[in-house]
Amino acid sequence: MTSGPAAGAVGSGRADAGAVGFDVVDPAGFGSLIPALAEVLADAVDSGASVNFLAPFPVADAARWWEAQASAVAAGDLRPVVARLGGEIVGCACLVPSRKANSPHRAEVVKVLVHRRARLRGIGAGLMTAIEDLARADGRWLLILDTTTGSDADRLYRRLGWTPFGEVPNHALRADGTLSDTTYFFKDLRG
Repeated sequence: MTSGPAAGAVGSGRADAGAVGFDVVDPAGFGSLIPALAEVLADAVDSGASVNFLAPFPVADAARWWEAQASAVAAGDLRPVVARLGGEIVGCACLVPSRKANSPHRAEVVKVLVHRRARLRGIGAGLMTAIEDLARADGRWLLILDTTTGSDADRLYRRLGWTPFGEVPNHALRADGTLSDTTYFFKDLRG
C-alpha cells in the first residue's frame, strides 16, 4: 500500500514506479495535494468529462474549486481518494457521506477522474474499488452516482456491477456546452 504525509492507504500496493496505488486523503495534507488535483480536474474537463464545468477550464480555476472544498474535506463531508502512478497523482474520486438523519448508511460518489496520460490502466476501476472500501469502512453500504449516458464512465460503472435506476434527458451540459442525458446508478455493498 502507498503511504505518505497526506495519505491513509487503501486499495492495491505500489511495487514499482509503474504500479498504481490508491490513498484516502488525510485532511491535514489536503492543501498540499491541490495543485495535482487541479491538474487532474482541468484535464478531465478539457478532455470532455461532464463534471460540472465547461471547457476551457484552466488549472487555476480547478485549483480554486479544490481550495473551496477544504472545509468540506476537513469536516469529513468530502472524502477524496487519489490514484498515484509512480508516486504522481493521476486520478481521484470522492465520497460524500449523507448527513441526513434518515440515511446514515448512504453516500454519493463524485468527481471520479483519471488524467488522460494515465487512462487505460485500470485506474478508474481501482478508484471505484478504493471508494467502495472507504464507504464500507465508514459504515456506508448504499452508494449513488450519476454520469453522462453512454459515456466511458457509464460503461465502467455497469461493468463494475452498478445498477442504473433512471435516466434524465437533457440533464446537463457536456464540457463542450452541448446537452446530454444523465444516468443515475446505485450499488448496495452488502451483496
